[in-house]
Amino acid sequence: MKSDLPSMNWVKTFEAAARLLNFSAAARELHMTQSAVSQQIKLLEHHLGDDLFTRKHRKIVLTNSGLAYLPVVQSALNNLQRKTADIFSPVGKGRLVLHVNYAFSSLWLSNNLYKFCTRYPGIRLQLVHSNWDKAFSESGHDLAIMNGNGNWPDLSLDALIEAEVQPYCSPHIAKLISDPSDLLSLPLIEVLGTSHSWTQWFEKIGIDIDSNTVIYHKVDTLLAATLMVESGLGVMLAYPDLFAKQYLKHKLIAPIDVRIKTEDNYFLAFPKGKPLSKSATVFRDWLLEEMTDIQPELVATEHAR
Repeated sequence: MKSDLPSMNWVKTFEAAARLLNFSAAARELHMTQSAVSQQIKLLEHHLGDDLFTRKHRKIVLTNSGLAYLPVVQSALNNLQRKTADIFSPVGKGRLVLHVNYAFSSLWLSNNLYKFCTRYPGIRLQLVHSNWDKAFSESGHDLAIMNGNGNWPDLSLDALIEAEVQPYCSPHIAKLISDPSDLLSLPLIEVLGTSHSWTQWFEKIGIDIDSNTVIYHKVDTLLAATLMVESGLGVMLAYPDLFAKQYLKHKLIAPIDVRIKTEDNYFLAFPKGKPLSKSATVFRDWLLEEMTDIQPELVATEHAR
């Protein structure tokens, strides 16, 4: 087989013939003659060094190589068609595939996407959710919103919020807290895999904690921790920027205004060196603009408290 790619015309002809399993039907679809379809298939088979069809009397069937090649060709053609539309269509049209962290989607994105869709009503969104880095790297997304320390060398990253956390609890639990030491008598909720901890927070305010006497609940997502806290189960460490709306709605309270830095953040990510489609570009611009606007909300909330 030659190492260079086959002619696009040959590939498109193969896709139609393989999908329809009929050279005459493929010829009608492609506005070609049957002999031209047959000739292009033969040229492709010669280029690849393998038969793609078995010719029988008035019937063709795909060989094993043809069966394996068809989904590869269809995926490539579909991707080429979609990317061409994204790049050369007007900004207000296209499809955008977002791979999104569960917590960010539930706590912020899903409640704000209507603003983006109102501004760009022709862009069709597809959201795919996951919490793990590997799932992001192996998916065919246009953009990803990820949580972690940002140690992903193959990705371009835009930090979305300030990398700091502080305690949060329900209004009911907040009534039980007048001093940082009061937290030691309450269940403390931690999210597995994060770089920050309650031990670090207490160290900042000069309190030593005994892990044998403090009640810890551990969960694997910030979303789960948030739902537990809203129900009145305990206190968690979370990002002020991400919880601006919950502040305003009085669903969550920051009982002690002490924050610690964390290595973790939420990032908008995409592969380095890969040009963004127009749909991805306008979404990126919109998201960064929205996340910047969170700060005035936080200031207004602090003044109101």
